[in-house]
Amino acid sequence: SERPKASSAGAVFRCQTNARVEMMNDTMMGTGRKPTGMKGKVHDLATTLQSQNEALGVEKGHVHSIKSGNNNSTTGMQSQLNDVKRYFGADIQRMLQEFEVQSSLQQAENVRLQQQVTALKGEKTSVHQQIIALQRRIEELEEELGHE
Repeated sequence: SERPKASSAGAVFRCQTNARVEMMNDTMMGTGRKPTGMKGKVHDLATTLQSQNEALGVEKGHVHSIKSGNNNSTTGMQSQLNDVKRYFGADIQRMLQEFEVQSSLQQAENVRLQQQVTALKGEKTSVHQQIIALQRRIEELEEELGHE
């Protein structure tokens, strides 16, 4: 019969199982004779079936442990990814809050500066009007002095 290919651990197990089956054959046949005929063939088939079942069990165990390792690895990576997402999410949230606070402060400062600019423009206009009034007064005084 043809065996499916397996991992090297499975091959080692099959060799160990075959050695056990041969020892079992030797003990079953304490006389050293090999069963012949139909009983021999049935015995050989049973032995082969038993060793293949044991090898299959070991391979299933290997597959299960590989799947379990993969699941644990995936779970670990997903956990790390979730931690990173939480960290960056919290960091971005903190930066947004800081930005909003700074934006509010900047808007208040802009309003205050705009009010100062408006006040200074008013003062400039007032000073300019005072200069014009003083120039007129100077001209009036010069005219009066010139007539006397």
